[in-house]
Amino acid sequence: MNNETKTLGILGGLGPLATVYFANMLVQMTEAKKDQDHIPMIILNDAQIPDRTAFILGESEESPLPKMCEDAHKLENAGCDMIVIPCNTAHYFYDALEEEVSVPIINILDETVQECIKEIPNCKTIGVLATRGTIESDSYKRFTDKYGMNYVVPDEDDQESLMDIIYNQVKAGKPVDILEFMRIIGALKKKGSDAVVLGCTELSIINRDYDITKKHKIVVDSMEVLTKRAIERCGKTVKQ
Repeated sequence: MNNETKTLGILGGLGPLATVYFANMLVQMTEAKKDQDHIPMIILNDAQIPDRTAFILGESEESPLPKMCEDAHKLENAGCDMIVIPCNTAHYFYDALEEEVSVPIINILDETVQECIKEIPNCKTIGVLATRGTIESDSYKRFTDKYGMNYVVPDEDDQESLMDIIYNQVKAGKPVDILEFMRIIGALKKKGSDAVVLGCTELSIINRDYDITKKHKIVVDSMEVLTKRAIERCGKTVKQ
């Protein structure tokens, strides 16, 4: 291992499947000819962290933050040079979590908005598909505003359908209604979105199974963006 290679801490379990998928993406997307070319990583797949959306929406009084802080300290104390959280909704707690540790935490929301601007020609409006917690907390809007972008989200019925896909299909390990999911993406395009962000790591699982970002160039997968940034900042090269 060269001196520039950094150890990555993955604060996971939000959800467990998305965490495993993210770790696999890191291996698959790193330019490597031998084992030693890969990123050293420490994965804390803590499925006991309370539900993020339920707390943000006031449906639960059990805050995920104390457990997330505890896990971040464990990763820091284990020698991680930086931390990623493969969960968009959990970034509601980003600022508080960042204050808890001395190592940097890569912000999936900020990096994804920047990726849209960089990769989508003449991008002015970004549509976001995410959990109700991410949408109602304006977590992505904070960064679309930061970069002068317009911000679009699904209407109420489509958001309800999207939550069903996330919780009752992907998280439950059941088949996904891909036609309904693509219809929701199409509805965001009709509302003027130049880019459509898969702003929930469960939606990245759908992208894995159906190659949505390869077939639809305006769709940007936040998990893919986080993977690329993690590889680069750990001193490795993203596979082309």
